[in-house]
Amino acid sequence: MKLQYKGVNNRSGRVEWVELDLASPFHPEGVVMEEWHVNQYRTFVEGIQSCIGRDLTKEELKTVQWLAGYEKSTTSKIMGIIKSAYDNGKQNH
Repeated sequence: MKLQYKGVNNRSGRVEWVELDLASPFHPEGVVMEEWHVNQYRTFVEGIQSCIGRDLTKEELKTVQWLAGYEKSTTSKIMGIIKSAYDNGKQNH
């Protein structure tokens, strides 16, 4: 996860960030996200990485970026499932 502050969008007045790790031929500078989206994305990525013990791949980051666009309650439920799996795996080892 490599986030860079982009600035305030002149049309919407909203703060924007760029996820440089998601640069692609379609988004050569990275994926632009509004600040609310970045806040959910960052929390989601950090939580998942903490549970799995490694950085996410670019493909995994793309999926998490997409999921982070949903309501906070949705991402919280998904994170809850991941955390439960992590806790269950820890108990069985």
